[in-house]
Amino acid sequence: EFLPHYKYKYYRRPNNNLVVDLTMITRIVLVLVFLRTSFVQCFITANSLTTRSVQRIVASSRFELSIRNTIASKSNSNDGDTIQESEDEKSTRVYFDISIGDDEIGRLVFNLGRSENYLLPKHSENLVKLCSGDLRPIDPRCSYIKCSFKHSPQFVETMPQYRWAHVLDGKGRNAIGQATDRITDPEGMRKCTHKCYGGVYYGLKYDESIYESGVVLTVPLVGQYRGSTSFSIVRVGESPQEWQEKLLLNSAVLGWLESGLEVLQIMARQTRAPPVVTASGKL
Repeated sequence: EFLPHYKYKYYRRPNNNLVVDLTMITRIVLVLVFLRTSFVQCFITANSLTTRSVQRIVASSRFELSIRNTIASKSNSNDGDTIQESEDEKSTRVYFDISIGDDEIGRLVFNLGRSENYLLPKHSENLVKLCSGDLRPIDPRCSYIKCSFKHSPQFVETMPQYRWAHVLDGKGRNAIGQATDRITDPEGMRKCTHKCYGGVYYGLKYDESIYESGVVLTVPLVGQYRGSTSFSIVRVGESPQEWQEKLLLNSAVLGWLESGLEVLQIMARQTRAPPVVTASGKL
């Protein structure tokens, strides 16, 4: 095929200057590529160093922040424990020293909560004053000392008639108001009514997650001993499932057993004699 004149001259008569120029251009291009590669490597290295430095700074900041948070949480926890301890210290506690025959078996301690938070303040104050014996100098019968718990097959755990409660009637002389007047608090009862199968009960709401012993202290709100010195120690948590809160019907829960569960169990499992309160008071 016949080639155009300019192409013929180019292929047939190569220019040596053009070859030299191409070699120089190639070298320049290679140098530029090398420089570009070196620059990229330097940039990547610098970038990685910067990234590592930033990561170290961030990690250091996070570590310091975690330490501060830990210290703050411990401080808050300590403050919470202190607040909880102070709250516990303000709670009202009453105790009963129990004997059977001539043998002292131990002490029952009940927590009634803080006095300003009483749901039924009249009943709670009466119980506390009878325990502490504030009015004994005036009326020796305003006390629980030398009072006996009821003792019959209904109050012995091994008997089929066992009621899962231990009742003490007291001496019938209240420590607030007129000694022989029954204590009533209908307004307070309306604010702390709890329904359960079969009826209602009043005062504190039974919660097994709060009352670890499962034992509460109640006073009767119906019957012969209502509004008087009588109280019951009820073993709700240990009772059969069909009983549980039903044991609290028509009564008011004033507090819960804080210590002395083993003493209560001895009271429940013995048949020698009725348990007697040898001493009582407010802690």
